Amino acid sequence: MTIAISNLDDDALVRQSQEELPYNATSYEELVKRYQKPVYAMCRRYLSIDSDAEDATQEVFMKVFHTLPTFEFRSSFKTWLFSIAINHCKTLLSKTQRFNQFHEYGDDDFSENYEDESANTADKLEEDDDRNCVQSVIGKLKDDERDVILLRFTSELSIEDIAKVLGKKLSATKMSFYRTLEKFKKLHEKYCT
Repeated sequence: MTIAISNLDDDALVRQSQEELPYNATSYEELVKRYQKPVYAMCRRYLSIDSDAEDATQEVFMKVFHTLPTFEFRSSFKTWLFSIAINHCKTLLSKTQRFNQFHEYGDDDFSENYEDESANTADKLEEDDDRNCVQSVIGKLKDDERDVILLRFTSELSIEDIAKVLGKKLSATKMSFYRTLEKFKKLHEKYCT
């Protein structure tokens, strides 16, 4: 009896991928299928622009493809994957910030993204406003605060996994999470209500 690949847990898929890659990517493709949306969601929150998040997601999975054969199971695959994703997004963000110091965006860049806005319904506009406000509040957080919030709510990692991803003690991560959550709530009330 053969078990469907979609029924395998992450560890089994990783082990199978380590044996198959680079010649057969069936197990790896299942891992991508499982985690592409959560990785994209996290990248989107970091980078704010859909196309940048799509590119970053693709780059993260290319890194995983190349390094998966050396994965040693010191943490879960999910924790390892999000460590790669968060580090990649931070690198891209710092490059973008350095670039933006030398190039200012004109009003055309902003309005270009909203050309078709008039065609949207009022509900869509309100939803976009809410999303933009949350994105703005997340942008007001310090890097380490942003990491904790995004890993918890966008990537749905447990506090224990977040501690592993960030390389911090569990107690420090819990404290950071709860303090950041309170800060986020206050900022959200101030700017979004």
